[in-house]
Amino acid sequence: MVEKTGSGSRFIAVLSNTRFMLLWLGQVTSQTADRIFVYVMMIVIYSLTQSYFAAALPHLAFGIPSVLFAAFAGVYVDKLDRKGVLLVSNLVRGLLVLFVIPLASKSVLLMFLIALLIYTATQFFAPAETSVIPDFVDRKHLIVANSLFMVTLMASMVVGFGLGAPLMKWFNINGTFVISASLYFISAAAILLIPFKFHERLVKKDTHVIQDLREGFEFIRQNQVIQFSLLKLFVATAAIAVLSVLAIGYAKDVLQIGKENFGYLILVVGAGMFVGMALLERLTHFIKKGTLVVVSFICSGIVLLAMSVVNDLNPALVLIFLLGVGNVFITTSIHTIMQHRIPREIRGRVFGVQNMIINSAFTFPVLLFGLIADRLRIPFALAILGWVVLGMGILGVFLPKFKEV
Repeated sequence: MVEKTGSGSRFIAVLSNTRFMLLWLGQVTSQTADRIFVYVMMIVIYSLTQSYFAAALPHLAFGIPSVLFAAFAGVYVDKLDRKGVLLVSNLVRGLLVLFVIPLASKSVLLMFLIALLIYTATQFFAPAETSVIPDFVDRKHLIVANSLFMVTLMASMVVGFGLGAPLMKWFNINGTFVISASLYFISAAAILLIPFKFHERLVKKDTHVIQDLREGFEFIRQNQVIQFSLLKLFVATAAIAVLSVLAIGYAKDVLQIGKENFGYLILVVGAGMFVGMALLERLTHFIKKGTLVVVSFICSGIVLLAMSVVNDLNPALVLIFLLGVGNVFITTSIHTIMQHRIPREIRGRVFGVQNMIINSAFTFPVLLFGLIADRLRIPFALAILGWVVLGMGILGVFLPKFKEV
């Protein structure tokens, strides 16, 4: 049997799953499109304003729709055909990116408003995607499937940012926006090819949206493991989101390699994520997922504190690499725990709430740390972030329920 031959065979089993691979391709291309789009927006806005706070506006455009619409989107994911939700979301986002082109470098406000619409459509894509993974993959292979998804979720940000600099150099701003839109359309094509259609209604069509939403919140309220998981995901996501903004100043002012090269630093995070993916499945045979998450928080916090005092490129790259490893350990383990514990008929609603909470990490923490970096400089902001992440790990040491799986 495949399961008896080791972790490598588990990866082969998942990668040979046609439905999963098409869904994975849809994720890779759409997430990369997201990050290329954000990269160009950040560079354009920073060039116009010379402010780290203003450079965080694309993240604000990402966070506001998640706070306002993500939970409701999760309800409709349980009501509607999930394949259709995934397909339409990609097509809408691709078209909206094309609408940004005439506005590039001309109107920050209008670019921001279109970005709001793009990320409103994203609120439907994310819970639909997360909800179907357990339907495509055997329970015993979920840790592998989630490893691949979390690595590409984060690595797409890395690759998208990393590609941003050379793409803008080769194709200029407008050409890079076209590439971003094309990736959304490729994602839509991949989703269209997936052989599935949910004919059953997981939520009765005549039930009220508010009632369905209340059921999702009630499930979370009664499940302490899910509550702690959401808190940990919020902090882990906020840390990566903040770093993606601070990376501009870290590259320019601390490492002195130029602001336009910050995407290359994030590529190093991606390398760490791929290594973490390779290690994670083996480690979970010996270490409980909850314990691994707590240890990873502690180590990541120490790494961030070290980054706040390092200004040499080579040591900084090592620290950034370690952050990538730790992030995969945290996010993949938590997603697997949640998928094991959430019933299929309520997944869309719970993952919609999760999407709202996690994506809010792209809003308030990013703006706060952008202001801190503007006023008190990058190293101080990194040190504060390090203490926050370290504190999450210490909380897990002294609060056993915090690491229960």
